Amino acid sequence: MPRVLYVSTSTTVGGAEKTLFTLATLIDPKVAQSVGVVSLKPKGEYARRLKAMGHSVVSLDLKKKPSLKDLQRLAGVIQEYQPDLVVAFMYQAIQLCRAVKRIGYADFKLISSPRVHYRTRDDLSLLLDRWLKKADDLLVAESEASRTYLTGKMGYDPEKVQTIRNGTDIAGWTPSKADRVRVRKELGVADNEVLIGSVGRLEEQKGHVYLVEAVAKLRAAHPVRCVIVGDGPMRGILTERIRQLGLEGVVLVPGEQKEIPTWLAAFDIFCLPSLWEGLPNALLEAMALGLPVVATTVDGVPEAVANDVSGLLCPPKDSQALYIPLQDLIADPALRKRLGAHAATVIQQNFTITTMVRAWEEACRKVLGGSGS
Repeated sequence: MPRVLYVSTSTTVGGAEKTLFTLATLIDPKVAQSVGVVSLKPKGEYARRLKAMGHSVVSLDLKKKPSLKDLQRLAGVIQEYQPDLVVAFMYQAIQLCRAVKRIGYADFKLISSPRVHYRTRDDLSLLLDRWLKKADDLLVAESEASRTYLTGKMGYDPEKVQTIRNGTDIAGWTPSKADRVRVRKELGVADNEVLIGSVGRLEEQKGHVYLVEAVAKLRAAHPVRCVIVGDGPMRGILTERIRQLGLEGVVLVPGEQKEIPTWLAAFDIFCLPSLWEGLPNALLEAMALGLPVVATTVDGVPEAVANDVSGLLCPPKDSQALYIPLQDLIADPALRKRLGAHAATVIQQNFTITTMVRAWEEACRKVLGGSGS
């Protein structure tokens, strides 16, 4: 049976990393047998889970931008595994795998999947992408917005770019009442307080500072608390902004958490204040559990959220624009219930993990059965 090697920039808790974990564990071995996972950066939570399940996991332990030596190290790992197919996730892993193939260090079919919209990348990184992209046998975009940009602005061949939207494994779940009570008690959230939650890596892309500023305005009129689940390079800036606005104890940042559905069960409202995106798994999971969502109108987000139908949308980079729909939801429990119920239906009908995995299996069959590039 065909052998597939997964290569990812990182394996920490994140949307792209979760998709990697899902495919490595759920794709039918008869379609493509997983022979290993390579993480460019030090091993994270998903690497540890995969290893515990018996998967071979290797890390290049990169802590800075890749060098020629790192390219050669990756080539050696690929040569050792001898895959028929490499699936590469996120920008750095994609470019290194493309370079290994184009230089001729190893011969394999390649599926690239950036997992985020490329419109914010700098000119040099886009130039490198254009030079190496011909190494792809297929690029899988996570949203139609990303696919349109790649084919319309980046010169990708439409025949070699396919959209496979993310799916969630909690579609149809009912939030745990026990988890809700426990987490809210741990956070010190009172029954009469509305808890706004957000999940995502603490970096500029996720726009959490704008959420903190919106909560400061909400707090003046409403019994509201906020929890931002995640970790990352913006943690210091975020906690300083919380201090400046006098929101210590109001906005909580508990760090990276393993069981996200447990935390989602405690939320009353989910907020995605991102500046750019792909099609975020955290958003889909919140919708799957029937949470009302407020999200910015960036990239693939409107492909899941229809304004005033399955959530409320607003422009990015604007705390006032976030404040308005959040206030509407706080003030109107019936609106929260209506939007949350429709959000859950949208996920059950369009964003299941089974649909996503089957589409990926078909993409693997297509590449492994074709002539390649």
